[in-house]
Amino acid sequence: MIKFFRHIRQTLVMENKTSKYFKYAIGEIVLVVIGILIALQINNWNEYKKTDLKIKNSLEALRSDLIQDTLLIIERQPFIIEQYQLNESLRARVAKPYATLDTLIQIMHHQFNPNWSAQIIYNTNAYNSLNQTGLIENLSDSLKTNIKNFYNKKFSLYGRVEQTTNDYREKITSYVNTYTFGSTPIHDQGKLIDSLVWKNINPGHLAATFQGISNFKRILFTETREEMDFSLTNSKKLLQQINNYLKEK
Repeated sequence: MIKFFRHIRQTLVMENKTSKYFKYAIGEIVLVVIGILIALQINNWNEYKKTDLKIKNSLEALRSDLIQDTLLIIERQPFIIEQYQLNESLRARVAKPYATLDTLIQIMHHQFNPNWSAQIIYNTNAYNSLNQTGLIENLSDSLKTNIKNFYNKKFSLYGRVEQTTNDYREKITSYVNTYTFGSTPIHDQGKLIDSLVWKNINPGHLAATFQGISNFKRILFTETREEMDFSLTNSKKLLQQINNYLKEK
């Protein structure tokens, strides 16, 4: 093709057809420009397809993460509720008019379980990847905004639970350094230690300790339930939007 164009140019020059030569030269330039534009368009289209595929894969990974997190929450909720109900039942017994010091000792010594469920480790790799690669900016405004708002709120709620959990652990550390308890087999320390610890207790300190840690358990449940409820409800909405977005692609 190049030889063909060169032959035409040489012929026009040899025949001294200057005007035709310039017209031909302009036409050749136009063809070259058009060729370059077509090549750029094809390259842009290929890059778009590559980006589109990356976005699709990232959204599918995000969808998988959301589904796994939902299953983790559903699995954990019964234990959280069970611990809350136990905590509230013990608080109610102590609050009754006929409750005595023996009631409090019985609860703290044999029935109160200071343990609390560790926080769920959520799957955030897909979301982090969307952000770090900048692919999230290629999504529709609605989907991009909803994804960012969901995770920002989720991380905020999660961080609050984490802070309360750390505060609760400090109170539990103080508690187990002072008292023994037998509500779980792992904490059974034998009759000798139990008798020595519980022989001369300070009723006021025991009452304040119970009040403090049971209050923290109540706060922990409230915050954990709020985070889980938010995640469950909004995960379903986000999953639906992601599914619709992927169907349109």
